[in-house]
Formats: sequence, structure tokens, C-alpha cells
Amino acid sequence: MVQRHRVSHHSQARPAISANSCRLYLITPPRIDNAFEWVKTLEATLDAGDVACLQIRLKGLADDDLARMVDVLRPPAQRRGVAVLLNDRPDLAFETGCDGVHVGQQDGGYAAARKAVG
Repeated sequence: MVQRHRVSHHSQARPAISANSCRLYLITPPRIDNAFEWVKTLEATLDAGDVACLQIRLKGLADDDLARMVDVLRPPAQRRGVAVLLNDRPDLAFETGCDGVHVGQQDGGYAAARKAVG
């Protein structure tokens, strides 16, 4: 009789991950009415756990308004060693001092993002 063993591809592809090695990835809500008030919540959240990244995912703002929001939200995260990504805007991510940009499938992809930031 032949015995067959099912091997998970996942168990061989990467080492086991413990709960202690997992880090948090925060995403802002799509709308923040008062960045100066909301930043208090952000700071408390950043201080409460091991956060690796903050994705600023604000929707429907003019470039200047978005840049002002980033200027409020980015510094507390970066002071704590948290990478800050701006959603869908490689041009503004570079201009506002973010650590990177999140681009989705509909956002032009890697080549367009790379070209926008140089």
C-alpha cells in the first residue's frame, strides 16, 4: 500500500510566523474632518502596538488639502519609525516626504509610479 502525504506549499515557502513577529499595517479612513484632532488617535494607536506602516488613504481632496493632511499625519508616524505610504499619488508621496506609495491595479502600476517619483 502506498502512503501519500499532503505537503502544504505555504509551510515550505516561508518560515513559521509567531504572533510576536507580526506587525500592524494601519490605513486611515477615507475622510478625516479634523487632522489635528485625529492625530491624537493616531498617536495613541501608534504607541499601543508594533506598527510597521501607515497608509494615508484620503479620498476626494485637492492636492493642497491632501498635502496639508500628510504634513500633519506623517511626522508622528515617522518619529516612531513607522513607514508612511500615500495612496494612489506617487507624485505627492515624493513631494510630501512619504516613505512610499501604495498603487493599486487601476493606478498605473509600478512603471508609472516609478516614473512619477524619479
